[in-house]
Amino acid sequence: MSGDPKECRRNAARCAELAVTASTPQLKATFLELSKNWEKVAIQLEDAFAQIDDEIERVLESLDAASTTASLAVLS
Repeated sequence: MSGDPKECRRNAARCAELAVTASTPQLKATFLELSKNWEKVAIQLEDAFAQIDDEIERVLESLDAASTTASLAVLS
């Protein structure tokens, strides 16, 4: 599976294209379902990346605060 939301969306688009030319209603439904699932994966990846970015920012802020506190302690 891809870890790139853009690639997931490309896969979703391709499945939607295949649904249009599907030879049976069942095959069309399958491709449409796959397309929907690829879109869901893209959204989940974007959400996960946003959470990781938020966590990294919190850690960096915490490290910065600790560094400032340590610097003040040395100056005291």
